[in-house]
Amino acid sequence: MRKFLAATLILSVMASLAYAEPVKHGQCYTAGELTALNKEDVAGGKGTLYGEFAFIRDNARDEDAIKEIGFMTLKPGAYIGLHSHKDNEDAYLILSGTGIFTDGEGNAWVVKPGDMTIARPGQSHGLANLYGEDLVFLDIIAKNAAANLEAITSSPTPQFFPAEKLFDRNTEHAGGTGDGILYGKFAFRREQATEDQAIKEIGLMTLKPGDSIGLHRHEANEDTYIILSGQGLFTDGEGNEYIVGPQSVTIAVAGESHALKNTGTEDLVFIDLIAQNHALGR
Repeated sequence: MRKFLAATLILSVMASLAYAEPVKHGQCYTAGELTALNKEDVAGGKGTLYGEFAFIRDNARDEDAIKEIGFMTLKPGAYIGLHSHKDNEDAYLILSGTGIFTDGEGNAWVVKPGDMTIARPGQSHGLANLYGEDLVFLDIIAKNAAANLEAITSSPTPQFFPAEKLFDRNTEHAGGTGDGILYGKFAFRREQATEDQAIKEIGLMTLKPGDSIGLHRHEANEDTYIILSGQGLFTDGEGNEYIVGPQSVTIAVAGESHALKNTGTEDLVFIDLIAQNHALGR
């Protein structure tokens, strides 16, 4: 009886997540506020894909560029089947463990911490854990509702960005009023992005103790900070402050402001991902 009640409760929670009305993102989700949602045999794969989400695509609004952010785990022997993305984009950012990433051309790479991958509209990808420890990764889904899908499909971009090939770009006084240096290692940056791409920039960022990104406003794009290690203070557009640490997820959508400061004694390391839904301005 207890097993039946537990199963019923899990199904009820999953149903409420999947069919809830679209809601506006909050600006900060700490580790304790993430929602567990697991999926079986994803895209024809095998085993359980364990997930802890700040928010999921089923509850996203049409105007949101970033539809879903989750910390995902594949146990040894489990895999996500090769599948295509028709009108959205999906990035896998490896946090720990070792896996095999497959792209739409049939190329396969061994992926390790720091490696970044993406599937844009018209591209396919899959991910397998064939090794002896958990494969943990970030999964970020975004969509540009104004994208010319024919144009983006006819001009495919690279799908795999190994950690050793990321390029450095550092910024002093980030956000205009920040202190110190924001260190960045990038797969790609917004300056090279096309109008049709949803995900404009992905970077692995570091703030040294005491350094900060000043409060700044995003007019047309969305910017998320996903904390990997260290401790900081996040400030939202209303002046609310939150202590953030590993697995904290923050976001500023178009029209919102945000800031981040390293208040700890160790480096504050986080993923910075910028996306844009051009339909917002049309």
